[in-house]
Amino acid sequence: MAKLNDTFPMGTLLGDPLPGAPELAARGETTVGVRTIELINPEGINVKGELKDGAYPAGPRPLKVEVWYPACPSGEDCQAVYTDYLGRTDLGNLTPYPIQGRAWRDAAPDAARGPAPVVVISHGYPGSRILLVNLAENLASKGYVVLSIGHTDNTYEDFLAEGSLESAVINRSLDQRFVIGQLPRLAKEGFLRGMLQPDNVGLIGFSMGGYGALRTIGSRLSGQAQQMFEKFAENLKEPADYHGVKSVRAAVLFAPAVFWSDPERTADMDLPTLWICGTADRVVGYAQVRGLWEKTTASERILVSYEGCGHNVANNPAPVEAQAASWEIFKRWADPVWDTWKLNNLNCHFVTAFLDSILKGDADKEKYLQVPVTHGRDAIGGKDGPGTRWPGFVEGGEAGITLERMKAGQIAGQEG
Repeated sequence: MAKLNDTFPMGTLLGDPLPGAPELAARGETTVGVRTIELINPEGINVKGELKDGAYPAGPRPLKVEVWYPACPSGEDCQAVYTDYLGRTDLGNLTPYPIQGRAWRDAAPDAARGPAPVVVISHGYPGSRILLVNLAENLASKGYVVLSIGHTDNTYEDFLAEGSLESAVINRSLDQRFVIGQLPRLAKEGFLRGMLQPDNVGLIGFSMGGYGALRTIGSRLSGQAQQMFEKFAENLKEPADYHGVKSVRAAVLFAPAVFWSDPERTADMDLPTLWICGTADRVVGYAQVRGLWEKTTASERILVSYEGCGHNVANNPAPVEAQAASWEIFKRWADPVWDTWKLNNLNCHFVTAFLDSILKGDADKEKYLQVPVTHGRDAIGGKDGPGTRWPGFVEGGEAGITLERMKAGQIAGQEG
């Protein structure tokens, strides 16, 4: 069997650290397998069905899920080649392209390692279960079992010409809650038997996936949102005992769509959260994201801001196939200012420190999140003086980044 680094040199595949990457961007020691599974939620909402009395009908909703896990590959196994897409099916320009991975496709699970913490990933709008493979493989190599959901009606492959937004608004949190609810069963049967800690879950959401994640951890819809989506209000009705999923112990929110969250009803969001957003994000609005972060006072929370960065803070780097495409296609992965691969490395570093400290109880990783509050213009020889360096960063590597923390109970403007 070929060794991973003999086949593809480190630094050549998505999720690899580049020279100068922060310390925790490096891949871990766990050999990773990957499989595609399909789950069916019998009580999903079908927005292609007839709208009646303020509700779309319930019915079976299939979800493709990519799963990365500790593995024992054999000499017969091959490293994964993922398929993602340029364009979209509803636009008639859907074009597949390959992504070479380091995980081993359908490799035998390494159940002898025992149960592992779980990470669930939810993509943007539109998106795919492969869109954050850079982060998924990296976390799996550090001993997590990672499940990335392909949200039906919202992927490049099946994006609805009509009803896609309705499906996202209704189903994002329902999909996440369903997949998380399947973890106890998956821990007892099939190839993941004995490999999951179903009550020790980290949830990662990007953009619309972040909207879903907010609702999954207990965010309530605003009155404005309820009015906006009045035609299917019954599908969004929150029961009196509505609350966050308690098996989720930590959440990472990449540029979350916060439009529909009520900033005055965040008391149920009492788990640690890591928010990552670009200060030039014009899609979800940096000021709006920051405002909700400040208002989530029941949570011990961290905000990482990339100065001058737009919305695409989490996506894979652009494929070679997109280099000759228009900016409208290329910008799916790119930012006008920041290098996407560098963003991926930074995200792997911060997310690893955050999840390890909570889901694994690794107190040593806390030091990577205890940094001076510096802005890009201050990072080198600024207000904190020359030589100030963040733990795990090369000299000057923190330029353009701000990391802020607020304790549970702390309000904006109040000292921690």
